Amino acid sequence: MVMARETAAALSFAQRERLRFVESTLFWEGAFTRARVHDVFGISANHVTSDLRWYEDAYPKSLVLDARRRRYVAGPRFKPRFASDSPAEYLALQLAYAESGSDLVVPLLGGGAPIATEAIPSPAHGIDRTVLQHVVQAIRNGTGIDVVYHSMRADAPARRTLWPFALVHTGLRWHARAFDDRSGQFRTFALQRMEAPQAVVTRSPQPTTDDAAWMTTTSVVVVPHPGLNEHQRKVVAREFGMKATAAGPEWAPTVRHALVGHFARRYELDVREPRLPQHRVVLKDPEKLRPLFLPESS
Repeated sequence: MVMARETAAALSFAQRERLRFVESTLFWEGAFTRARVHDVFGISANHVTSDLRWYEDAYPKSLVLDARRRRYVAGPRFKPRFASDSPAEYLALQLAYAESGSDLVVPLLGGGAPIATEAIPSPAHGIDRTVLQHVVQAIRNGTGIDVVYHSMRADAPARRTLWPFALVHTGLRWHARAFDDRSGQFRTFALQRMEAPQAVVTRSPQPTTDDAAWMTTTSVVVVPHPGLNEHQRKVVAREFGMKATAAGPEWAPTVRHALVGHFARRYELDVREPRLPQHRVVLKDPEKLRPLFLPESS
């Protein structure tokens, strides 16, 4: 019998990916076939046999062969060791496939053909591939970029030098958190508003650790709108995965100060008079967080 904990670390990356695929398919769909593993990874039948033999030796009673239907189902001791059992991760991958149609997502979903998934159309990102290349490379290398930036708070586009260190997705747009040479501050810049990038090989004048709004976090407590009845509050609490507390159901994610405004804008938590039925959730302490909200013109 293989000593799983000693030998799993010795598996190649390709083997671990195939076993992750096997577990993911088995966990979410209830069964997998040898042919499916072969088709997705383009490996020989002998490779599939070798992988499954190793898995059965390492984790006895995790797989059961349904000979009549020529497929494997979960055994009494099955649990994911290589794959994730997170609904959030699985659905995020389904959304990525629905929006992009990229075959790169297929092995991550655990299938040769993902289940039917549709998504409400989103606007095209409008991100220039060269801009994204420069931003990603600058983040990876710790260098900067010079871009033409179209700000909503300016009358015309202007060149500015940025030193990005992180990508940020706010629910609708992609941004880069960066030190801005023009203002001398750390700010968040929309990738869609950048063009004509040029590499800047120098390091940032200020280290990332000086970005206090990025380094500081706070708990943003979201609760059902007080105008909801008891049943409606329970429905909202269930939808948002709220935790039960003595004061009632709450969702309290930890958010960087630099992103609190974007978080509030996404869920319409920054309105001064939230009204039903549009605003089903509200901030428990809006005045505490109001200084971190985005300006109206952003």
